Amino acid sequence: MRAIVVGGGISGVSAAYLIKKYTPYDVLLIEKSNFGGKAQSIRKESYLIETGPNGFLENKKETIKLIEESGFENSIIESNDEARRRFIFSDGRLKEISSNPLKLFSSGLLRKKSILNILKEPFIKPIIEDETVENFVKRRLGEDFLNKIIGPMVCGVFAGDPAIMSMESNFKRIKEIEKEHGSLIKGLINLMRNKKAKASSASGGFDSKLLSFKDGISSFIEHLNKDIDKTNDEIISIKSESKGYTLFGKKSEYKSDIVIFAVESYSLANILKNTDLETSKLLNQIPYAPMAVVALGFNKNKLPDIVNSFGYLFALDEIRDVIGVLFDSSIFPFRSTEDKFLIRLMVGGALAKESPFKKNLFQIATEELQRSAKIFAPFEFSYKVIHKKAIPIYTMQHKEIIETTKAFELKHKGIFITGNAFYGISFNDCIKSAYNLLKKIK
Repeated sequence: MRAIVVGGGISGVSAAYLIKKYTPYDVLLIEKSNFGGKAQSIRKESYLIETGPNGFLENKKETIKLIEESGFENSIIESNDEARRRFIFSDGRLKEISSNPLKLFSSGLLRKKSILNILKEPFIKPIIEDETVENFVKRRLGEDFLNKIIGPMVCGVFAGDPAIMSMESNFKRIKEIEKEHGSLIKGLINLMRNKKAKASSASGGFDSKLLSFKDGISSFIEHLNKDIDKTNDEIISIKSESKGYTLFGKKSEYKSDIVIFAVESYSLANILKNTDLETSKLLNQIPYAPMAVVALGFNKNKLPDIVNSFGYLFALDEIRDVIGVLFDSSIFPFRSTEDKFLIRLMVGGALAKESPFKKNLFQIATEELQRSAKIFAPFEFSYKVIHKKAIPIYTMQHKEIIETTKAFELKHKGIFITGNAFYGISFNDCIKSAYNLLKKIK
């Protein structure tokens, strides 16, 4: 029996590894370009540059399980606790943001009027129906909280637009707390009192330790797929046979008993257009945020003290082209040699009014570091990668899309759909989805 996995990013590679390890299927992994997808770890001169995710939070058991069972635990690196400070650029300066909700009141981020609005939160009537992230935050916590706290996080993590993103699809647990307790503040107090969850459960794991690997994220992907049969080809269509399926690639044809698609939704839409036109049309409606990763290397001794932190995001009204700045050499010191310092800037995102990719990205990055972090030292090294379709955005239509893909799987036995366009965008989400997929196949 044969299983073909289409898509060689973390979703596809982890699925291929688990299927090979735990099922009787022979596995073939097909990827049209680079295995690892957008998660490439590039060594250049004195630097290790991540073109995709910077790392992963330790709070997801599936990721740790996969690392351990594949024998890669000795490669784990923890982030630098001594530099574990984060900032928001607001009102023309960097303001430190704490993981302690009470310290938000003294951070200078929120106006007194906004703090009073937050104190009224327990008395706001809950809404059971789904709504946009923007509507939810404004309704419960006020516009200041959206502009200076949640909005920056949405841009920095999702590269998204809170005005179109679904609350239930992106922040399911927070919406559940509102439904269960009628109030976020009441809910968090009850959860902490009953020890049912840590205080970080609704903050996306703000207090969880950030982890990575000695040789970068892609080293783990390479480790997982080292014993998997694989080939480079672009699949353009699929046909059902009396037994199994035939996949048609640009280079060859492939027959398989089961097929797992772990590709971008727009690629899957193209593959399925002759199989199920309605599903294909719906998949094509998932928007993707564009983003460029700009890496700059500096002489460490010429940088100000602010770089001894994890980095910063921007209040929504302060965003120009850059949506996040990461001080990589402080987060993971192994990202550069001791005398050098690596800074990565995320440029673009769903809120970009015009494509920043037509501009000089290094000039954009330099001017932003001067404006927001007062970094005037010249960079000694530069590298960029452009993802025109970087991160899928879960809009108000996302639940319908999930229901449609599940119905497609039921109709076409032996075809399975996974990937970051469906069940979570993070490194951890992709691995969790691979374990859930394994349960369907076994």
